[in-house]
Amino acid sequence: MPLEVFQAPATLREQLIEFQVRQQCHPLTELEQFKEELAGYVGVYLLYYRGQFPLYSGITYANQDLCCMPIYIGKAENPGKRTGKGSVTGGLIGRLREHRSSIRSSANLDVTDFDFTVVAMAVDLVAWGEAVLIRHFQPVWCSVISGFGIHAPGKGRLAQMRSMWDEIHPGRSFAVQLPINLVTVASLQPQVAQHCQNLAVRLGCPSQLSEDAE
Repeated sequence: MPLEVFQAPATLREQLIEFQVRQQCHPLTELEQFKEELAGYVGVYLLYYRGQFPLYSGITYANQDLCCMPIYIGKAENPGKRTGKGSVTGGLIGRLREHRSSIRSSANLDVTDFDFTVVAMAVDLVAWGEAVLIRHFQPVWCSVISGFGIHAPGKGRLAQMRSMWDEIHPGRSFAVQLPINLVTVASLQPQVAQHCQNLAVRLGCPSQLSEDAE
């Protein structure tokens, strides 16, 4: 007899995506203006890019008028908490601060080129919510270029290779001491461009290729 597997109803996934789309997008530079509103809440957050780094031109184009194509999606949880609220310094505000710091450390990214949205939720739903939104939006920093969300490795892991993200966006102090990653912007360009084009069509975002065809 095959094992019976519980699946979340498709309508629940659709409700989450619709809920996320309704959330307002804010500049990452204005994060501290929302520290009281976000303090202690857990959930999922989305980052959007509008800058001039050539590898992400498709993402910038898609986000020219509104936050349509996230470049990264992550989750913020407080272990042991059973409701939507936790510590004042952790949760959504804490995780977004960490990412803001990573972007500021990068030699070729500017925090003024990033926006964010959040989906606050009960901690029981956070991991599920992150998985649903990543699967739907397939952000580049989650599906093609890995490493943005990592923390400094422990002493026993200093021999691990530098992440793709840290190789392309150097600046984080802990990554400098790691062995180089041979990935390059040129090697990633075709894959990222095709990925963004496919996403633009599926998500209904503005597309560079559709503009060029006119």
